Amino acid sequence: MGIFNRMSNMFKAKVNSTLDEMENPIELLDQKLKDMEEQLSKAKLNSAQIIGNVQAIKKNMDTAQREAADFDEKVKLALSKGNEDLAKRALQKKLDAEKKYEALKTSYETAKVQAEAIKKNLVALEDEIQKTRQYRDEAAARYSTAQASEKVNEILANVQTKSNSIQIDSIERKIQRTEAKANGLAELREIDDFDSQFEKLEESDLDLELEKYKNGTV
Repeated sequence: MGIFNRMSNMFKAKVNSTLDEMENPIELLDQKLKDMEEQLSKAKLNSAQIIGNVQAIKKNMDTAQREAADFDEKVKLALSKGNEDLAKRALQKKLDAEKKYEALKTSYETAKVQAEAIKKNLVALEDEIQKTRQYRDEAAARYSTAQASEKVNEILANVQTKSNSIQIDSIERKIQRTEAKANGLAELREIDDFDSQFEKLEESDLDLELEKYKNGTV
C-alpha cells in the first residue's frame, strides 16, 4: 500500500473515531478536507522533484548515448587514418559513455516506476478528496435536515406531554357549564319579566282613582 493510501486511510480512521465526539460533524469534515488538500499540495511538490529527476536522468541518458555514438565515429575515423592510439583513446571514451548510459538507464527505469506509482497515488488521493467533498455536501444536507427534524419532534413532544396537552374533555365540560349557567340566567330573567308584568296589572290606576274623587264616588 502506498504512502498516499495510508494517508487516506488515516484520515478516514480519524474521521470515524472523532465524529461521535464532535458537536458538529460537518466542521470535522471541513477540517479533514483542508488537511487532506494541504497534504496533497505537499505531496505534489515532492512528486514534482521525483518526476523532475526522472526527466533529468533521461536527458543525461540521451547525452551519454550521443557521446557513445560520437566516439564510435571517431574510432572509425582514427582507424581510417591509421592512428590506432587515437582510435584506442576514442574507443575508451566510447566504452565509458556506454557504461554511463547503462548505469543511467538502470536508475531511469527505477525512478520511472516510482514516478508512475506516485502519479497513481496522487490521482487516488485526489479522487478520495473529491469523494470526501461530495460526502461532506451530502452529509451537510442530511445533518441540517436531521437537526430541523429533531427540533420539530422536540416541539411536538412538548405539546403532547401531560403538562402541555390540551384537555379537550375538561374544556368542553367547562363550556357546557358556562352555557347552562347562561341559559339559567336567561330563564330567570324571563320569569322576572313575567311576574313584573302581572305586578304592573295589579298596580292602582291613579287617573281612575282621581276621577272617582271628582265624581264624588269616593
